Amino acid sequence: GLFSYERNTLRRCCEEAPDCECSVETMEDSSPVLLPSATEGPAPEMPERAPRTPYWHRLSTYVWLLLGYPPLAVVHSLVCFISWILVFTIPVSKMSAQTLSVILLLPPEDILLSTSSHGKHQSYETRALLCCYHAANWYYYKYTVDGINVFAVNLLPLVIVALIIGYVDRENQYVSSEVKFATAISSIIPLSYYIGMGIASIAAQSNFAVGAVVNATFGSITELTFYITALLRGHWAANPCLQEVVKAALTGTLLGCILFIPGISMIIGGLKHSEQRFNSRSAGVSSALLFISVGGVFAPTLFSKAYGNLVCDACTNTTGGNSTSNGSGLFVCHNCHYDLKNGTLFRDHIQPLVYTVSALLPAAYIIGLIFTLKTHSHIYNIHVGEGQETRHHGTVVHWSRWRSLLILIVATVLMSACADLTTEHIQPILNQPNISQYFIGVTVLAMVPEIPEIVNGIQFALQNNISLSLEVGSCIAVQVCMLQIPILVFFNAFCDVGFVLLFSDQHMWASIFSVILVNYIFMDGKSDYFQGTALVVVYLILLALYYFAPSPAGC
Repeated sequence: GLFSYERNTLRRCCEEAPDCECSVETMEDSSPVLLPSATEGPAPEMPERAPRTPYWHRLSTYVWLLLGYPPLAVVHSLVCFISWILVFTIPVSKMSAQTLSVILLLPPEDILLSTSSHGKHQSYETRALLCCYHAANWYYYKYTVDGINVFAVNLLPLVIVALIIGYVDRENQYVSSEVKFATAISSIIPLSYYIGMGIASIAAQSNFAVGAVVNATFGSITELTFYITALLRGHWAANPCLQEVVKAALTGTLLGCILFIPGISMIIGGLKHSEQRFNSRSAGVSSALLFISVGGVFAPTLFSKAYGNLVCDACTNTTGGNSTSNGSGLFVCHNCHYDLKNGTLFRDHIQPLVYTVSALLPAAYIIGLIFTLKTHSHIYNIHVGEGQETRHHGTVVHWSRWRSLLILIVATVLMSACADLTTEHIQPILNQPNISQYFIGVTVLAMVPEIPEIVNGIQFALQNNISLSLEVGSCIAVQVCMLQIPILVFFNAFCDVGFVLLFSDQHMWASIFSVILVNYIFMDGKSDYFQGTALVVVYLILLALYYFAPSPAGC
């Protein structure tokens, strides 16, 4: 940084570097600074300097700018870029930028490199242009640019790269579909972060009603954009596999937010704080919403299992006969499924039940918002602002409303483009012979957009705020069931893309078991790393089930 006078250099350096152990009295020979001589003139006892040609009137200056400065500019720019991307070496990036923009453009006779701010240069008043302390620091993962985390800033160019290679190279002549898929799905991470921060900023400056509407409108836009794009592309291509992938992604988001986010937060928070306490009453409200959510979402599936007819494509008995033989014996049947389309069960019974549930779940979500944010907000320990949804982000960026709205709109448009590229190039990933499509849906497609929320949950746990960590996961899980799935149902009602709210047995029982387990964990109002380990191990077991599961029908 820039400092006014030499006598204050070390003191101000130490103030700017809180982790640097130094003092003005004891660090005279260990804190290198780059010092220019003052232009005001020498001290009275020094002889007067001879007149000299101004720096920008010399031929040597332009020779330096043409021959010496360019290669150093390339080197410092490269060092600055790499150090910034690595995040933990941001001090080196700042030093290189300062060197490139200031130091290398000063007259060389005015620059002195010294290891002491006192001593032989005491006759001149000087100012420090560079103060060198720690070159790297672990805590730079918290560094922000205009309130935006540095990782989100660094990942933003990835969005541009994904759009360029995705829409320019449509024939995959230069970049393969696998690379395009990985780039597009990764670009969703910073966009979901910007959407979340925009929501938090608007909600912080608005009343309860506006904050709730903005949260409900944009809170699920990341996932909904991908789901609707995938359903449309699957419908146009007559590919029923994408519908199963969407259902797997919905279930994967639900499982990850119920098990993994609270589990990993409990582990990391428990290792630092041994035992953490949270508000069991607020956790009970979340658990009740989860029970309502899962019960409503899987009610049509249970109904179809109870009243549907099981139909199989081919059956053979153990004696080698076919399904038309009258002999007795055990039969082996293949490709069995519940026949819903060919009868009146689906049209007259299951479909009305689906629409009824899809209308009741958003109503229950609105009542839950009113209860937790308005009428009974006192049961929560965390209050960021009046009427603000505190589940999304603990650090609120106070952008203006118009700026936040603009960021939300731009991020939503870019999200739609990236989701379109993801679904366009997902087929080579789904065609992998050794990986089940279920597994791809519940891991990559479900959890990559939730990475910012995972980081937030871990950060809250490290700050001994495990209550907010648990609320992060519960809020997303509730939104999946009470907002995202009903929206997909009504979208399918207006634009038939083949989405039917009937899940496989594995999705249903995994979700129900997870909700019961989490409710049991939340009962005592305490958390430690053992409880977190239990949740994460159960999550990994369920992932193993999906990994070894056969491919769904139509894939």
